Amino acid sequence: MFGTRPVAGSRVNTVWSPQRPSPCSMGKNKLFHPNLILLLLVFLPADASVSGKPQYMVLVPSLLHSETPEKGCLLLSYLNETVTVSASLESLRENRSLFTDLVVEKDLFHCISFTVPRSPSNEEVMFLTIQVKGPTQEFKRRTTVVVKNQESLVFVQTDKPIYKPGQTGTKR
Repeated sequence: MFGTRPVAGSRVNTVWSPQRPSPCSMGKNKLFHPNLILLLLVFLPADASVSGKPQYMVLVPSLLHSETPEKGCLLLSYLNETVTVSASLESLRENRSLFTDLVVEKDLFHCISFTVPRSPSNEEVMFLTIQVKGPTQEFKRRTTVVVKNQESLVFVQTDKPIYKPGQTGTKR
């Protein structure tokens, strides 16, 4: 079910009438009909679920901030053997292992928190490598992520917007 959320300066119509088109009708800046969406969802994963082949999906932000906790998630489906799952971040200056884990379950959804160290440059492109390895199967995927140093900001609020020479201010 799709939810609507008002955006500043916008209006949400809650009443539907035959004179007004449904918000789910197809058209410019409109959503697809709900039955079409359900139909697409039914047929989209059909070939994958019938075959039963091992599958994986990795969810990691494409922009990581250094020295702040980040989270990545891994979904494994239809495993028929015990596998070792590992994830690492690689750059020209270092390789950093995020985790290595032995997976026995047939299906797994696992999220992990990790922290990327501060980079000498303000922004750096790194490679995220995920490897799933077992006795009869192995798959490996490498993708790029951007690591940006977290900037700190100090905000000082005073009791007046402008001071004259000689005046003292108080901070809040």
